[in-house]
Amino acid sequence: MQRLVSFLDSTETFYDQLLKYCNVLAPLKQIHSSLTTSGFIFQNPHLGAQLIIKYAKYKQPDNARSLFNTIHNDKPNSFLWNTMIRAYAANGHCAETLELYSLMRRSGISANNFTFPFVLKVCASKSLILEGKVVHGDVIRAGFHSDLYVEAALVDMYAKCGQSDDGCKVFDKMLMRDLVSWNSIVAMYAKCGNVKKARMVFDRMEERDGISWNSMLSGYTQNGQASEALLLFDEMEDSGCKPNPVTALILVSACAYLGSRHLGRKLHEFIINSNTKIDVTLWSALMDMYAKCGDLDTAESIFNDIHPSERNVSSWNVLISGYGMHGRGEKALELFTQMQEEGVEPNHITFTSVLSACSHAGLIDEGRKCFADMTKLSVKTEVKHYACMVDMLGRAGLLYEAFDIIKHMPSSPNDSVWGALLLACRIHGDTKLGQIAANNLFQLEPEHAGYYVLMSNIYAASNKWQEVGKLRQDMKNKGLKKAAAFSVIEIAKEIHGFHTADQVNPYWEEVYKKVESLAVEMKMAGYVPDLSCVLHDVEEEDKEHTLNYHSEKLAVAFGIMKMEPEMAIRVTKNLRVCNDCHSAFKLISYIYGRKIIVRDANRFHHFKDGTCSCKDYW
Repeated sequence: MQRLVSFLDSTETFYDQLLKYCNVLAPLKQIHSSLTTSGFIFQNPHLGAQLIIKYAKYKQPDNARSLFNTIHNDKPNSFLWNTMIRAYAANGHCAETLELYSLMRRSGISANNFTFPFVLKVCASKSLILEGKVVHGDVIRAGFHSDLYVEAALVDMYAKCGQSDDGCKVFDKMLMRDLVSWNSIVAMYAKCGNVKKARMVFDRMEERDGISWNSMLSGYTQNGQASEALLLFDEMEDSGCKPNPVTALILVSACAYLGSRHLGRKLHEFIINSNTKIDVTLWSALMDMYAKCGDLDTAESIFNDIHPSERNVSSWNVLISGYGMHGRGEKALELFTQMQEEGVEPNHITFTSVLSACSHAGLIDEGRKCFADMTKLSVKTEVKHYACMVDMLGRAGLLYEAFDIIKHMPSSPNDSVWGALLLACRIHGDTKLGQIAANNLFQLEPEHAGYYVLMSNIYAASNKWQEVGKLRQDMKNKGLKKAAAFSVIEIAKEIHGFHTADQVNPYWEEVYKKVESLAVEMKMAGYVPDLSCVLHDVEEEDKEHTLNYHSEKLAVAFGIMKMEPEMAIRVTKNLRVCNDCHSAFKLISYIYGRKIIVRDANRFHHFKDGTCSCKDYW
């Protein structure tokens, strides 16, 4: 008898070693067959669990489940169930994980501290808060609410589901907190837009890893605080924590947001010098950054340097979008055609970029064709594509065709669709249709001041000052404030900002003098101020005076004063550039022989020799 036991033990050990070192699927299936034939798989649940783990590794959850169904009734135990749940969770099979967990409970097998983290991880990955709360209840009833790993999984689940209050309650009750829990709380606050609280938690952490720093950096960047992200990166370097490719992606995004070409180039050099692995995702992010910093040539160069076999749909999308932003619609369409010829299938993002490019370049027929091609290529038409079509038709003055598209949309139009129509009504002065768009927007986004301002501008352009007064009073009653115009210019590695009629900038007095001299020179060259851009019922002389001190004019004047003649003047504005400034910059580029690049809220304008890249269509 002892010999038989010894033989069985040695044989099971042999199979265990075989499974341990098996790294190919075909032999794994042979081992599975041998274990089944010999019966060892029914005698030793550990061997079955090892097989399930291996099948999960090779992304064969169906084979794993078939094996599980064969043996779990023979020797029921939580270890086997947990292994199968883990296999589903590791392969992203959310529904199957939850179904198996439910079956486990009904079978009378007790879940434990190995079960709950995997199930909670699946709930977190799909933001299944209701299912997550049910599991939380099971955790409490099973008595594992004080287990470190289960608590960490609960915090992570609530954080990723955006339930900050519940996440904090679990976190505050933890007697011990691991790094994962701290990171989850930081990421949760950042995701919810509460960057201040995220930073407070971050500063309390005694230990930080790359995930901690990346969560905080991402929080700043995603919530419009790119400058703070770059300052935090300096702290990260001082701490000795090495940045990784995720860090690089976040910082590239921060530079893109700021539109700072100098910082972007500096970061690019850092990435190369630090030997950070640059995959196609990071290359695409760098392309996007350069395009958004006004350096489309470098974006094109990076794209051309990526081997054709390594380019993915994102690489093509970024450059197509870049061409659209810079008003090069024909080039965007050429790249779109080339993309398909090289066998890369366009996706919904591709069509958004192409339609946007057609809109900015006034390519109406081409845009209509692209929109129709979506059905042929089996790409689902989404609300954002309808918004692009409304924007394209509206900019071209085809307001009622755009309105007809809205009326026949398969789903309810959102604020981006009505907003595109309202902007088109502002461009073309259509008060009647503008009121329809505005009324819908006031219902969808009652706290969005920008829509009230746009409708007010439409009324002002038609000299309907009484209606302007009513809208402004509505804004005041609701506590809504118009976004202040702000422009920045980068000179000698320093960023200088200007508000409209700025008297805070330390150079404002000499900038005002330069603006006034520019106005005289422009008038001598035939400039006539566009007084319709002043949206107040004031005297003509006051209107002209107001136009002189728009934030973008102050920034350009400062650039002329402080930059060498051969250098391009690059200005970023938070709002749409006005018609008067657009006309002024064309003249300034001609008078001074300067290249002026203005990035506004919608696109880039390249002024040179008295013309603009947008061809006066924006």
